[in-house]
Amino acid sequence: MTFDINKIYRDVKCQDLTPSMYLGCGGAAHIFRVFNASELSGFTVQFNNFRALGNGSNVIISGAGITEPALKLDGAFRKISVRGSEVIAGAGSMLKDVIKKSAAEGLSGLENLSGIPAAVGGAVFKNAGAFGSSVSDALKWVKFYRGGKEYKISGKMISASYRTGPVKIPSVISEVCFSLAKSSKDKILRRIKEIIKMRMEKGFIYKNGTGCIFKNPAKISAGKLIAESSCSRFCSGGVSVSPLHANVFILGGDRRSEDAYALMNKIRARVYKKKGVYLEPLVEFWGVFGK
Repeated sequence: MTFDINKIYRDVKCQDLTPSMYLGCGGAAHIFRVFNASELSGFTVQFNNFRALGNGSNVIISGAGITEPALKLDGAFRKISVRGSEVIAGAGSMLKDVIKKSAAEGLSGLENLSGIPAAVGGAVFKNAGAFGSSVSDALKWVKFYRGGKEYKISGKMISASYRTGPVKIPSVISEVCFSLAKSSKDKILRRIKEIIKMRMEKGFIYKNGTGCIFKNPAKISAGKLIAESSCSRFCSGGVSVSPLHANVFILGGDRRSEDAYALMNKIRARVYKKKGVYLEPLVEFWGVFGK
């Protein structure tokens, strides 16, 4: 199947992203769904200025929407397979499904990432991590497209750091391979339950709650800096700081993307004034926001 960009232009409509966003707020965008390698190749030839949208758990989109095309991987990119101790996952699949599949096969190595509501592509792109583990720890290889061509990196070529993965825009991750270790299914499931419980206690699994808003500076957590700067009761419109974790936002029923953006800047200003540390957002804000 070839990528007919003219047909895509006719079929694609500007859609409100709110219902499909994990955080339930945002504006509109033109969604381009691609279902196979040929279509993804064609998309990366046609566009070099776009937004790759996974589960939207780490993205807050302006109420005014975005002008760039939004790429969504579907079809073949949602497949997950197991080959011995390796799990091959399409970038459009969900990380939780990969962990579930791994556990069912008695494969260990991803348990500490349980509860992270990300698509595989987004998790690898951001090198998502928790409880001392990162996605990159288990990566054997990564495939991605850029300019219509497929590339593959493996081993020492996979260069990742804190919340920064091995692949950069305008490249699009298409498929990854996790190299895992055989273990007891019961042991794996117990660890998954422990991680989920700890995430709940820290406020990371909470209705209408975000993940961490800010990256942790060197040698200290952003949550500690925020709490020590007396920001724990801060709010803006329908968005407030979580009572369980200062680096998490709770989005109320009347939430707006602009409220989250305003609260983020309010906290940054206070922490910088009190601690002299300028916090860097971990969540991405797409589109144009007010000052």
